[in-house]
Amino acid sequence: MQIKPFPLVLIILAVLTVIGLVYKIPEQALGTGTLKLYLSDAPLDAEDVTGVYITINEIQYHLDSQWITCEEFKGPQIYNLLELTDGNSALLGELTLPAGNYNQIRFILDIPEKGSYPANPGCYIEFADNFTAPLFVPSGGDTGYKAIGYFEVPVNGTVEVTADFDVRKAVVVAGSSYILKPTIKLIVNY
Repeated sequence: MQIKPFPLVLIILAVLTVIGLVYKIPEQALGTGTLKLYLSDAPLDAEDVTGVYITINEIQYHLDSQWITCEEFKGPQIYNLLELTDGNSALLGELTLPAGNYNQIRFILDIPEKGSYPANPGCYIEFADNFTAPLFVPSGGDTGYKAIGYFEVPVNGTVEVTADFDVRKAVVVAGSSYILKPTIKLIVNY
């Protein structure tokens, strides 16, 4: 029995389609794109607070179940979140990432250790009377301060994303300590 060419072509296409579905081409094999990452904050209501400072040592993105450091970001960089309100933002960098879909980034912060009171902590809160207090970030120096939100890095293109803090919700007083809880969203700029 002889197989006609047309059905043979259909069989080959079907087999290739199944193989393509089972062995998906990794997104990073498709090329790279650029993430322009900004930092901003919602206004703080506390009149006696004049600064909420964070020091970012490095930025990482999550891809294929692992965290990868963005080499273009040169830390440490310090930011006063209160200067980044009312439409103001800081460009953290133009970062080259594999093209694909992302839903989280993390910031590795320069934080004081819980229980210590360093003279110059990397993350701290400043008051109107010039008093400063360390701002503790649980796991912020080890596993990072995670920002969550969906964005897509296009092949040979650019996506602009803002890491939007909300210090009003994030800074909490625990006894005599100030803790920065993770309440940061990633928002695509349109």
